[in-house]
Amino acid sequence: MGEPLSKQLDLVVSDIEMPVMDGLALCRRLKQDLKLEVPVVIFSSLINEAMEQKCREVGADANLNKPRLDQLVEVMDHLLGIA
Repeated sequence: MGEPLSKQLDLVVSDIEMPVMDGLALCRRLKQDLKLEVPVVIFSSLINEAMEQKCREVGADANLNKPRLDQLVEVMDHLLGIA
């Protein structure tokens, strides 16, 4: 438990629509924390050109349309250096 968050997380996958904080705000907060160097993937059914731009603006490492789990696994493997 007492470890810093950066040692507990390898990657974050987030939807855009969530009850308390949307995925774009979450991504922005994670990327603003200089102690964290964690890749963030936005995985949502709301991805379009405008949303892709917003994802880039908040620093998302990737954004994908649901339900493409095969693409999600590929992107995660790439960001984690597995593939």
